[in-house]
Amino acid sequence: MDMKKILFFLLPVFLFSCENTFLEMPDTTGTVDLNAVYSSTKNAKGVLATCYRDVLVHGWPGGIGFAHGALGSISGERCQGNNWHQTFVIAQSGLNPVDGIDYGPVGAAGADSYIDNYKCIRECYLLYENIDQVPDMDDQMKGWIKGEALGLIAYRYMGMFYRYGGIPLVEHSFLATDDMAFPRATLQETYDFTLDLCNKALALLPDNWDTDNWGRLTKGAVLAMIARLQIFAARPLFNNTTPYLSNSTTDKLVCFCNYDINRWNDAIASNEAVLTWAKANGFYLINTGGAPTGQPNPYNSAVDDYGTAVSTPGNPEVILAYKYDRTDNWYGDYGSPIFYYYNMSNAWVNQRWDTDQLGLWTNFLENYYSKDGTTPDWPKIGDPEPRPASDWIDKASNLEPRFRVDYIAPGVESLSNPGDNNYSLIGWGRQTGNTSTTYNFPGIEFSGMGCAYSTRFYYKAGSRVWFEPPLFRMAEIYLNLAEAYNEVGNTAKALENLNVVHNRAGLPAITETNQDKLRGLIQREKAIEMVGENRRYYDVKHWKLSNIGNGVIGGQMRELQFYVNDFTSYGNLSGNLISYWDANTWVSYWSPKMYMEPIPQSEVNKKIVVQNPGY
Repeated sequence: MDMKKILFFLLPVFLFSCENTFLEMPDTTGTVDLNAVYSSTKNAKGVLATCYRDVLVHGWPGGIGFAHGALGSISGERCQGNNWHQTFVIAQSGLNPVDGIDYGPVGAAGADSYIDNYKCIRECYLLYENIDQVPDMDDQMKGWIKGEALGLIAYRYMGMFYRYGGIPLVEHSFLATDDMAFPRATLQETYDFTLDLCNKALALLPDNWDTDNWGRLTKGAVLAMIARLQIFAARPLFNNTTPYLSNSTTDKLVCFCNYDINRWNDAIASNEAVLTWAKANGFYLINTGGAPTGQPNPYNSAVDDYGTAVSTPGNPEVILAYKYDRTDNWYGDYGSPIFYYYNMSNAWVNQRWDTDQLGLWTNFLENYYSKDGTTPDWPKIGDPEPRPASDWIDKASNLEPRFRVDYIAPGVESLSNPGDNNYSLIGWGRQTGNTSTTYNFPGIEFSGMGCAYSTRFYYKAGSRVWFEPPLFRMAEIYLNLAEAYNEVGNTAKALENLNVVHNRAGLPAITETNQDKLRGLIQREKAIEMVGENRRYYDVKHWKLSNIGNGVIGGQMRELQFYVNDFTSYGNLSGNLISYWDANTWVSYWSPKMYMEPIPQSEVNKKIVVQNPGY
């Protein structure tokens, strides 16, 4: 078969705004052979843009193994969703090795679409192998695009590494006559292969894009991939003498089967390399006045600094983002819109949040600090009486800036889009949280509404519908370094890097020197700082948290309940809240098999790849 005659969909180049920061999904115009695709720079860049769109959606709605929901609903960050959401079923009964994405709850599978990974990888290899034939493109651009193709392949392999462990390794696109019966490589082989792809991409990519930049890979983005790859390689799930579930067939697929402290040293070196690149290329953690810089109001500065870092497109803290900035079609080609489970802008229908059951668990609320750096005392299960609403208003209003940017809560407005009616309790036309006119202490008023709703990614967004999911952000690098330095016993460097992020949030420095306690504080910081960015679902599993099945991913989940005496006074909800308490509302499923994602059973049935243990 002639590779030049393989048919595939040509997607023309993305449309760019005058600021050159907006990525629009292109229209499909038909099928052509590879000679036509690579007959011009315009066509070839259309293929490149398609690769970006398909690869970087990994882990976000449209790039996960279920049609309804987001990873936060199965990581303990927020409630499980409604009973037609696949996240509801996963939270109720766990991951399953069923095939593909199903739009009903029966089809809930893993948190990844395994087959889609290899479709994306093939797209990128075709680009890498054919870009040289473009007649009107100079050699420098061809080299850069080869680097991008390899970097995008590495991105998917990096993601599969910490989702599945060892996986089949593909080195090129295939002809129909090729033998494609690839067994799973070991964890070590998969790690080495992914690292090699990254290093090859590094050798080809520029440090920055002076022109023609619409969120393209740079050396810094690939350095960040290596940094994340190596932090996962060093964590207890993989960096261990014993697999999480021992099976002679799969042991070396899901574990290195030895502990090596040098994996932590490698993670330190790779994350420090990101900081070195960032300093030379204009990327930095935004901090114009957070504690302890001596500014007169570090709280207000921290609100704006953090809000900008997680919300403003193209800000200097984001090394790489998924720039899928569509406004014309909520559903697109993926079946589930990228923004549906995040959008809090005034362009969305307010009332939909009445029924989406995506509130904040008390379990996760307890991670947040008060703005003075202390931990609030929240109601407990078994309290003899509810607490007055004034206690809630005082505590919630005085939580740290990250909470105030990221959530809207009963009687407590979000600091995202301050003054915008649609970000207020009035604009929503509803009360947030489990509010009721029926006094039912200590019972359950509602389940799924939690104590707050997310406004993250929409700080000062105005009417902007879309956001740009951050894939690599400077805060992650500092927290990776804090984690790794703590594990090798360098407490001073661990605290230095932890406090870069903690202080930016307007909070006083952490001074803990006990390694175990400091580990917990670093993990807590990462939970708060990276909420909603698809980090926690994997972090808590690779940390092998002792309480992972007891209120983190699995176990008893709790929600604050609110008693309100008047549903009609939306504009004065804080004056109509009477009391609040905590309640057990949901028990989430956890099994040790869920440390790794399941391989689709249809793949296992081919007798080539083996299933991860426990499924």
